[in-house]
Amino acid sequence: MNYEINELIVLCVVRNGETYIKSFVEHYFSLGVKHIVFLDNGSTDNTIAIASKYSNVSILQTHCPYQKYETLMKRYLVKRFSKNRWNLFADIDELFDYPFSNILNLRELLTYLNKNSYTAVVAQMLDMFSNGSSFQDLIVNKNNSLKELNKYYDISNISKISYSWGLLSNTSIKMHWGGIRKTLFDTNNGLTKAPMIFINNKIKPFVDFHHVKNASIADFSCVLLHYPFACPFQEKVYEAVQTNRYQESASDEYRMYWNKLMQVPDLIINQKTAHELKSVNDLINGFLIVSEKYKKWVKLHEIKNTNTII
Repeated sequence: MNYEINELIVLCVVRNGETYIKSFVEHYFSLGVKHIVFLDNGSTDNTIAIASKYSNVSILQTHCPYQKYETLMKRYLVKRFSKNRWNLFADIDELFDYPFSNILNLRELLTYLNKNSYTAVVAQMLDMFSNGSSFQDLIVNKNNSLKELNKYYDISNISKISYSWGLLSNTSIKMHWGGIRKTLFDTNNGLTKAPMIFINNKIKPFVDFHHVKNASIADFSCVLLHYPFACPFQEKVYEAVQTNRYQESASDEYRMYWNKLMQVPDLIINQKTAHELKSVNDLINGFLIVSEKYKKWVKLHEIKNTNTII
């Protein structure tokens, strides 16, 4: 696949993602990505049919058991498609965004990363949900925008510790734990990933599932808008428990989800501590981190773009 070092492709392992495909593809192309590669892992719904309708989308298929080959599948994709270039690895229910994306386009963002010799970007997962929903009231519609239906988030129950993977250029970037799923299910979910990486000979991707070794970590953090409740959540949890699909990375969490849902089936997602997300920039200072150097880069392009319009 031909693309430049200031361009980005998105990679995704997916199974039964028809609820998400439309929002996923359209979000990333609107962000400016060059190409999307799906590795389908035995979907029985319309995932492949929907994805096949889009240009600049490639679909691979494997029936290898995910619970055994999760990390191998992901490493295969990044090494096959993005040697000496950038990729963003996202789950089907994750939509990536970055600070000041309303000013800085994707090419300008990647130019900043290359200019400063960064080889990985940290992102914080932010669980999104609709207003006033209980798990019994969730409405699933694969034709609706995930972002339009799920505008609320809750960061009141997040704890932070030092980020210990790669070489940090900004020590204000932390590893996040917990969030709304801790509030609801008492699971201490890891919320931090390094999803955007430049694959060179030094990088070792998918260490401890979501991180990288030997990377120079950028001086700002990004967000993965995460929509775990947009699908038939109870069905997904039940299948995960029965098949042990996530045995390597999250099997205990899914068992805790299931136990809680059996005890309290009408559990309310939206708590009093929730907020409506209007812009990714709302998350700066408290959730996302940006350096002064990054702010100067944004300001430079804001002035340049203003002069171009004039």
